[in-house]
Amino acid sequence: MRAIERGDYDPILLQDFLQESGDLGQLAKMVDTMASTISQRNVQLNLLNKVIPIGVSLSAEKDFNRLLESLVVEAQAFTNADAGSLYLVEEDKLRFVILRNTSLNMHMGGTSGSPIAFKPIRMYNEDGSENRSNVVSHAALTHQRIMIADAYEAEGFDFSGTKSFDEQTRYRSKSFLTIPLENKDGKVMGVLQLINAKDPKTGEIVAFEADLVLEALILLATAALDGYIREAALRSEIAKLRIEVDQSRRAKQVDEITETQFFRDLTTRAKEMRSKGKK
Repeated sequence: MRAIERGDYDPILLQDFLQESGDLGQLAKMVDTMASTISQRNVQLNLLNKVIPIGVSLSAEKDFNRLLESLVVEAQAFTNADAGSLYLVEEDKLRFVILRNTSLNMHMGGTSGSPIAFKPIRMYNEDGSENRSNVVSHAALTHQRIMIADAYEAEGFDFSGTKSFDEQTRYRSKSFLTIPLENKDGKVMGVLQLINAKDPKTGEIVAFEADLVLEALILLATAALDGYIREAALRSEIAKLRIEVDQSRRAKQVDEITETQFFRDLTTRAKEMRSKGKK
């Protein structure tokens, strides 16, 4: 019951009793059902009280840098992650736009005023093949979420850049959660990467876990990001159209002026005066 109250109930606690056929087994099943119901209710309450208001505020945000930063900050808060980064897809590269590390007091991009000091990540190698050795580009190319318990023990990915960063800053990057951000058309707009989830009680670095509340946050944040990008693109197209219309209008006005008899007479007189001047 104390585990239920704390919110860290796990069915494995009653595994032995659930297999019993007598009164003890029935009681264990009732407790398990009750715990599942409470857990679902807590998830719903978190959605109502936390995620939805955040989603609304993100959708209303008109400052692009603040929107990007808020996405990382909220994701860090929900997962209790020590660090977080956000990349946006630009042609065939993933460009750093936000980098935050609480332990190192490092804030780059967004509203920090500090530019990102790291180069973009290539999605394709020089020979044209996909760059799947980097966990961020791998997530973007495959549209797959990647969880890694310990980067120093992970196989199949190149974490040399991470290890170099750790060596320079005396940090220890351990657990990773890398999430591709897709728009409503299924196109990857960017990648969110969270680093070093912390146990709220001990502060110990632990592996990231699947979380329905985080899922909802990512969906709402991605929708907000997609909406902003689409709106910005539309504004750009409208501005471009206005410029083209203005240029066309000016060209038409020039044609109308040059075709008047007055302008023709003026041109003729100017030629005559230039001709007399030469004599």
